[in-house]
Amino acid sequence: MKRGPLLIAICSCLVVAAIAAWPVLRISRALEEGRRESLSSFSELRRTALNIVAQPSDASSDAWRAEAGAAWRKQDRLLAVILKDSSGEVLYAKPGASPYYKRADDGLSFERPEGTTTRLSGTLSSGIALEALYVTLSQEAVFYAIRDAAVVFAALLAMLVAWLLILSNAKPERNVVESTEADPADAASSTPPQENWTPDIPRMILEESSLYSENPFDDIALNQEADPAPVPDPEPELESGDSGTAETPKAAFIQQADLPEGTLDGPRGLFDDETGLGWEAYLRERLSSELRRSASFEQDLSLLITSFRDTRRGDEEFNLFAATVRDFFSFKDMAFLFGEGGAACILPNMDVDHALRMSEELLKKLSLMFRSRTANGSTDIHVGLSSRAGRLVDADRIIGEAMAALTKARQDGGARIIAFRPDPEKFRAYLAGQ
Repeated sequence: MKRGPLLIAICSCLVVAAIAAWPVLRISRALEEGRRESLSSFSELRRTALNIVAQPSDASSDAWRAEAGAAWRKQDRLLAVILKDSSGEVLYAKPGASPYYKRADDGLSFERPEGTTTRLSGTLSSGIALEALYVTLSQEAVFYAIRDAAVVFAALLAMLVAWLLILSNAKPERNVVESTEADPADAASSTPPQENWTPDIPRMILEESSLYSENPFDDIALNQEADPAPVPDPEPELESGDSGTAETPKAAFIQQADLPEGTLDGPRGLFDDETGLGWEAYLRERLSSELRRSASFEQDLSLLITSFRDTRRGDEEFNLFAATVRDFFSFKDMAFLFGEGGAACILPNMDVDHALRMSEELLKKLSLMFRSRTANGSTDIHVGLSSRAGRLVDADRIIGEAMAALTKARQDGGARIIAFRPDPEKFRAYLAGQ
């Protein structure tokens, strides 16, 4: 698991907790400050009252009224102030009417909300009592604390949304899954309807034991005496000579005679200008790289080799055939020319069963496109498949298996698709017996 998203999630939780605790801390501080200011204001008001109000008649004097009015205007927290005599009769009240006043049996008292206000009282001379009501937590203090926390929280959400948008627009890692392959329904829907005619495409599964038996096919010579271990040599070992012959490749599974005609043609650029397929000289190197990558990620890989009989490179029909094969699969850089009338496609992260289904859809599309060739029952297009299937194999071996399956499909009268299904246990036993 990557640590980046986990670290961001932990930091986000800590920031959210801090944002939630911030207004609580501010409100508690405002409450303490309100209580402290209320005590200080009441102490000053009581000292003034002790100097002026010596007897009940002084409660209505001009001097006390002036001092009480000044304290009222000076102190924003002061809600009400009352002077009572020893019997509880009200001698002075400011303001004259207030929603905080409450009539009780013992005279006038305060009706106040708990927590946000405080009632303070003290005695003066001659039994006179001074009572005052102060607000300790104002609505403004609560509002600003909650508002600031909400603004910070909204900013945090905006930052997270922006980060997610950046990640969603970033180039994703190349992780090929089956869903990235062309949708068979879309591939079939791209061809025009041909009344009610649907090509019948037989297929056949080639078991591994038949491939490793002696001389499985007459037209393919399989060199099984040499060591079939993977050869980590990505460069093609075939070079054209003056007489048109070539040296035998280092790989032991196939020989030069097994390769189709035109294999040794040198590439001119990365892709063929007419078909858009990659040059066959790059097939072995690219397949070796994809096999190593699939083995490192414990993924499967299939190789598809298809041929169009009686066509050659440069023909109009072959160019249309090659372009259709190239556009059918998602990765155009994994489709290569193969021989004079064929194409090879590397299908990463795809097992042989999935490759069979894709091959059937491809063959249906090609059959509809070249209906004139298939109307008389001829089978000009064939497909051979092989897959890694959990084995550590080199490119030459899997190419040889796909070529063997393709040759078998050509020789059989009915099957147009043959897939070689390797068995990892039999394969390891075969290697152990060499």
